[in-house]
Amino acid sequence: MKSDSYLPEAKITVPVEGGDLAVFRYGPEGGRPILAIHGITSTNRAWQCFARAVAPHGYTLYAVDLRGRGDSNSLPGPFGMAVHARDMLTAIDSLGLAKVDVIGASMGGWVAISLLGLAPERISRTVLCDGGIILPLPPQFSVDEVIPIVLGPALARLGMPFASFEAYRNFWKTQPAFIKGWSSSLDEYVDYDLRGTPPLMYASTNKKAVLEDAIDEFGNEFIEHTLRNLTDEVLMLRSVRGLQNEETPLYPEAMLKEVLINYPKIKLVTMPDTNHYDMLLDQENANACAKLIYGVSTGSV
Repeated sequence: MKSDSYLPEAKITVPVEGGDLAVFRYGPEGGRPILAIHGITSTNRAWQCFARAVAPHGYTLYAVDLRGRGDSNSLPGPFGMAVHARDMLTAIDSLGLAKVDVIGASMGGWVAISLLGLAPERISRTVLCDGGIILPLPPQFSVDEVIPIVLGPALARLGMPFASFEAYRNFWKTQPAFIKGWSSSLDEYVDYDLRGTPPLMYASTNKKAVLEDAIDEFGNEFIEHTLRNLTDEVLMLRSVRGLQNEETPLYPEAMLKEVLINYPKIKLVTMPDTNHYDMLLDQENANACAKLIYGVSTGSV
């Protein structure tokens, strides 16, 4: 997996309740706008490879750092999908965008559906990347018990001290999700997330935000209502393996087949040879996402 890092061209600060939300513009101004929303412990840097694929084709990608993450990590709670959706609408207004395409990855998918329910007139198109559909809780398990199992090392790293950027990179490099190899864009992805001064550096994500946000992934009446009452098609891209490259994906095929009967406007496309992370963090896979969503693809690998 080879690629160069692809950095945003500008950072925009958006005043929201409690402080400032960080939004990053990838590509030149004036293109067809895309609001890109990252996952539960991620940041805007998750969109580097996808931005590389679409920016040369007339798209401008605005990637947020959600409340409690990245450069927005000082924003206070409460958290949850409704709060994030309001932040996203404020960002759209602040950017002066009449309508946007919205692409949500992992937890960003739930934010995207919440935003669609909140302000459908502002959304041109909604795309979900391995997220956005309510996850059923295993019998006799609580959300607090399930989250560490699902997120694994992604959650465990929060609050862990790291002595240097190299130490943090080495932590990520051992994760099974990146079995295809490492890249300079992944260096940028993990370096941006690390904050503080050696030898006590920490991931930027607020663990309290993660635990509060996760509740909505396993049950949210507003999201459920929005999904059941979609009027326009929503594309959902699904990876075939899980967060730690395990054979069981976040959305097993049999489970989705049963659930999607309730959401006839969801168009499901399964992406072969992808896991929950590398469907966007690997350049070849990000190219494939761009091809499926927009029919375009750029980026040497």
